[in-house]
Amino acid sequence: MSNVSSNIFNQIATTQVNAGNFGGRDGPLGHYATSEKKKGGKKVEDFKIIRFTITKGDVFKAWDSNGLADPKVIVYLLKKKDDGTESKKLLFKTNVCKKTLKPDFNFSEMYKIPVKAIDILMELWDDDLIKDDFIGSCKIPINFTDFPNASNYVLLDKDNFAQGNVSLMMHKLEKNGHNLLNVKN
Repeated sequence: MSNVSSNIFNQIATTQVNAGNFGGRDGPLGHYATSEKKKGGKKVEDFKIIRFTITKGDVFKAWDSNGLADPKVIVYLLKKKDDGTESKKLLFKTNVCKKTLKPDFNFSEMYKIPVKAIDILMELWDDDLIKDDFIGSCKIPINFTDFPNASNYVLLDKDNFAQGNVSLMMHKLEKNGHNLLNVKN
């Protein structure tokens, strides 16, 4: 496609997406949307697509009477509000890994992350029938770079003692049609 044809296509796609066609901002061509003002004068928030991959973890002590645990990971998105406070929104939960201290989560999904997001809060829990047990948590800066950032994070309990670790990778992806169709939020 020539440069002129490409520019014409981009202009048409932008106009159509801004008009709400092709699924609007949330559709497969949503990356063509221009920043417009919402009611109240606030700009539409820009976002990045991040793939979160949680492979494995370790729980340092037993949480169940069988000498094991039923671990799961819950991840929250932390955003700074205009008044300087933080808001906390559930981003995702992994599946529960039954009867183990060395869970293999094998979790990998893409999410739209607002550029105003500053951190994620990763929590490790023992899944129980009546009430889940909090194992530990850690705050992690969001990686908006183009390079995957894989790390093993230590999760601390409320008294700041290490209770487990989880391997997490964040990878920024392109805003293309395929990725926009496959994001979870």
